Amino acid sequence: MRNIVLIGFMGTGKSAVGQILARRLGWTFIDTDRRVETKERATVAQLFARRGEEYFRRSEAFVIAEAARKRDAVIATGGGVVLRPDNMRRLREHGWIVSLTAPVDVLLKRLSDGERRPLLRGDVRGNIARLLDQRRPLYRDADVLIDVSVASPERVADVVFDFLTRKERRTIPVRLDERTYPVHVGDGILPLVPVDLAALGAGRKVALLTHRNILRAGGDRLQGVLKSWGFEPVLLEVPAGEQSKSLAYAGALFTRLARGRFDRHSALVALGGGVVGDLGGFVASAYMRGIRLIQVPTTLLAMVDSSIGGKTGINHARVKNLVGAFYQPSAVIADVRFLATLPERELRSGIAEVIKTAVIGDSDLFEFLEEHLGAVLRLDTKALVEVIARCAAFKARIVETDEGERGERQILNYGHTIGHAVEAAAGFRGLTHGEAVAIGMALEARLAQRLGLVNGETVDRQNTLIARAGLPVKLSAVSRQAVWRALALDKKVRDGVVRWPMLVGIGQLRREQEVPDALLAEVLGGQGPRRLRAQPQPAR
Repeated sequence: MRNIVLIGFMGTGKSAVGQILARRLGWTFIDTDRRVETKERATVAQLFARRGEEYFRRSEAFVIAEAARKRDAVIATGGGVVLRPDNMRRLREHGWIVSLTAPVDVLLKRLSDGERRPLLRGDVRGNIARLLDQRRPLYRDADVLIDVSVASPERVADVVFDFLTRKERRTIPVRLDERTYPVHVGDGILPLVPVDLAALGAGRKVALLTHRNILRAGGDRLQGVLKSWGFEPVLLEVPAGEQSKSLAYAGALFTRLARGRFDRHSALVALGGGVVGDLGGFVASAYMRGIRLIQVPTTLLAMVDSSIGGKTGINHARVKNLVGAFYQPSAVIADVRFLATLPERELRSGIAEVIKTAVIGDSDLFEFLEEHLGAVLRLDTKALVEVIARCAAFKARIVETDEGERGERQILNYGHTIGHAVEAAAGFRGLTHGEAVAIGMALEARLAQRLGLVNGETVDRQNTLIARAGLPVKLSAVSRQAVWRALALDKKVRDGVVRWPMLVGIGQLRREQEVPDALLAEVLGGQGPRRLRAQPQPAR
């Protein structure tokens, strides 16, 4: 998020409001007058008396230039900071300008020490009116103006948060029959989670489910932010990796919630990738028959896919996601700043899901990726927000149409039929999920081409983009027989036949298509069974 810069006449409460904002956001608070005093080892009044106003303004400009370069800062400025255009230019570059205003009579009451302020000595009221008339046009040149005449500092802070939630987040609604929930996408928006909890009317107790690596990457700040809003966060830490998605860990979490006296008004915040999201969603769905769930995905794959749509699950009897439910979150908050903490391979793995989304339903997104893939890989904030928001919008449309995966939602499995089989054949080692899906997309597109559903140019265009993302497009040294065995377990098998979502064109897919075993064997290599045998397999 951008910094918050508070401007306004002396006595408007910039410091009081700024400290509240900084505490609620978990940010640094900077009072520029105090910084000047520390730098000069003298009070503002002493500087005016000894060196004059011009000297003070030069020292203030130095402090402003330094403060404006900070990140995640609330900056309370002196009343005259607006007099120098360079000051405001620097502050605007990375900050929202919030102007606090009040009429002369209110300021006169607040400035009881007016005689001790260098610019107000003598005719205090007259000097307030004169300076205010001079600066009023400059104070009005702000992103938001707030009259503080009758508002407490806490209420002014609330208004600023209302502004931030509108300006700092791209919001995609997921509209379901019973309710609508938002997917928020932005940079540095994690501190706004309490705003969503408050809007939901959540109780004071909030379970924060995550693992240690996420806490080290900035998630630990969320605990302090929640406390500053009056919530009581309880940290539920699980190990990273699939081993956490088990009945044993779910049972331990139920015990922690019960011992902590969490009730049906409490909330669970799942802060992590797909594992944490799946586990947290399952626990939230089952505890007391359902408590509020906030998904805060920290990987690209989770941001564009698994956190949206309500799929939850844990592994059992060596089967992935065997136990689970559809349980929609109350909100999804995708903060792209977390992506900077990902290993490069994991980021590229997530891009496979982005490409899949573009291929199956958003040709404009595909063209955007062709032009801006380099920016996405460089973690350019603007490009990331655009990509994630578009993917979220597409996933939302699919979920709205088919919440329980009975029809249209099956197209999301493109690349996953072969991809899951490749993962299983590799023993879920050596390949990331995204790499397996990339291979699946390449091979499934080749199947579609052989069936006459799509032309070779389109297949090449897809595979070129996949390769540019640093992802594989060919089946590696994996046992083809193991791939065949895994395909027999696929959930899309019906009456011994796999129903495949098949590529027709960029942004177009056929939902179901039978593929002859002979053709599949030709594309995969190896000898497949005469007929795939259906066996139970849970949803991914």
